[in-house]
Amino acid sequence: MHLRILWVLALTSLLVLLRPSDTQALSLGYTNGKLGTYSSLVQLLTVNSRQMLPGKQLDLVFPDYLQRSHIISVYEEKVAQSPNSSIFLRLLADQYLRRFREMADVEDVLRAEQAARRSLALQPRHNQVSSMLLASALLSQHQFRSALDVLNNSSVDNPNIVSLLASIQMELGDYEATHQLLQNLPKKESNGQNAVVARYLELTGNLASARQLLDEAMQEMDSFYTMSAETRAWFHVRTGDLAFAAGDLALCEQRYREALDLFPRHIAAFTGLARLYAAQHRWQDALNAANQGIELMPQVETLGYKADAQLALLDQKGAAETEDLIGVVAYLSKVKGIYDRALAVYYTEHGIHLTEALEIARSEVVVRDDVYAEDTLAWAAAANGQWQEAQRAAQQATRFGTEDALLQFHAGMIALHLGNREEAVKRLTQAVSLNPQFHHKYADQARQAILDLGF
Repeated sequence: MHLRILWVLALTSLLVLLRPSDTQALSLGYTNGKLGTYSSLVQLLTVNSRQMLPGKQLDLVFPDYLQRSHIISVYEEKVAQSPNSSIFLRLLADQYLRRFREMADVEDVLRAEQAARRSLALQPRHNQVSSMLLASALLSQHQFRSALDVLNNSSVDNPNIVSLLASIQMELGDYEATHQLLQNLPKKESNGQNAVVARYLELTGNLASARQLLDEAMQEMDSFYTMSAETRAWFHVRTGDLAFAAGDLALCEQRYREALDLFPRHIAAFTGLARLYAAQHRWQDALNAANQGIELMPQVETLGYKADAQLALLDQKGAAETEDLIGVVAYLSKVKGIYDRALAVYYTEHGIHLTEALEIARSEVVVRDDVYAEDTLAWAAAANGQWQEAQRAAQQATRFGTEDALLQFHAGMIALHLGNREEAVKRLTQAVSLNPQFHHKYADQARQAILDLGF
């Protein structure tokens, strides 16, 4: 999660940005693109951007991330000088969360949580900003229920609280509650709130509307030079994700590249590129993108694309070493009690550790029962021969008509195994229609299955 703290609440608004997959983000407070926070004012005073970015780049990005640690040290000093200031504590928590988003240092999430809790302890009432910061930090740790509990007593008249609550409910898979919450948003939402609405539309089978809404928000965010570079880049990544879902692969690549131009450390952009290139069988490009992402953070999904690329390039030794690294990440996750569904996906797709994959998938559904958790469970159960469980989970995963080719493919193949020919044709046809290159292996399997069925 990510929050730009308000200095004068009457002049600014908080934006809630739902992050895909494993994180969400609470964005920065601003009014019509003008920075309205003390935090941002410090950045404008301390960042000499003309010395940092020459020429044309000045028109593209405000490199706030280059001064993040300096800004944090300033706030840490302020907190040390005024330990009973709830305002400085929440400003510090905000900056820790920003740096976490930019540098992927988990310790910054813990620091943000501590600072937000201290701020709330000093000012338990009329401190919704710190409540949202605390919820953001907990969400980043996948403590979804705890994040929801933090906001239980918050005002639902605040559209920013409503957006954050809706984001949490989507993570938990309660789309009915999400729908009810979104009904309370004003007709003209902020860009951050539009991102939440776009995510809901995406998950509930309205991909075209989601793309249009998110693209408009991205363009507006890009019109503000002083908007945080990482936040702007995130909008480009998300529009790239939706372009991939719709099979618009050229635009997908363009958006990921734009994200990296804005913020060169965006891990999700490298992972997205690795996925895109793997789907296109551009294996050297996939390997290069995966390596760049792994240098920033060795995530299971990115490591998986690297291993696949190495195998395709006949680098058996390299692939084995990458798989060993995935094993290390898996062990650390288990020690920390974190269930990583990306690990279950990798195991299932590669036919290894299938019992563990099913255990992870089942545990994930308990913690985070969204459509992707159900989809992971469906495919892992199928790989373990648990076909009735697979069918139930696939039905849950596709019950809203989510326009995701991989979800539809999984459901189609499960239906095919169970002899439901009509359902199989429907799901598999939809998968290849959405994105003919949705997966480096499964896309071809889907087409072959359709041919075998006589279509």
